[in-house]
Amino acid sequence: MILPIDPANKLSFKRCIKDGDLVIVYERHDTMKAVKVSEDGVLQNRFGAFKHSEWIGKPFGSKVLSNKGAFVYLLAPTPELWTLVLSHRTQILYIADISFVIMYLEIVPGCLVLESGTGSGSLSTSLARAVAPSGHVYTFDFHEHRAASAR
Repeated sequence: MILPIDPANKLSFKRCIKDGDLVIVYERHDTMKAVKVSEDGVLQNRFGAFKHSEWIGKPFGSKVLSNKGAFVYLLAPTPELWTLVLSHRTQILYIADISFVIMYLEIVPGCLVLESGTGSGSLSTSLARAVAPSGHVYTFDFHEHRAASAR
């Protein structure tokens, strides 16, 4: 069975970055980090200083330059990238395992999912995408700091 897709609810990363957005900053093949954009924010790394105000209005996927002329890419926070950049103190599932779990449990758009143990949020973000746009994921964690971090 093929599920109909409402074009109005289709996810798109063609939109421009706004103040308050979460952006995955791709520095190198082995270095990425999640950054929340703020008008007066600055990301400083070994490549120089990157002003957030220069990111606002650019589309996801843009290449931006530092004050030293080096560059990074600003990527949309997909579940796959989120799994790679989040800090985790718990054991996480990676994309191959997450895909198997979602397929095996037959999780499709419109499903309601209850997840016990949010942990880092790696599985939660993929579950949310699988049930979108009309489903819902309920998740909880007894560890308050991890829950806040995942949120």
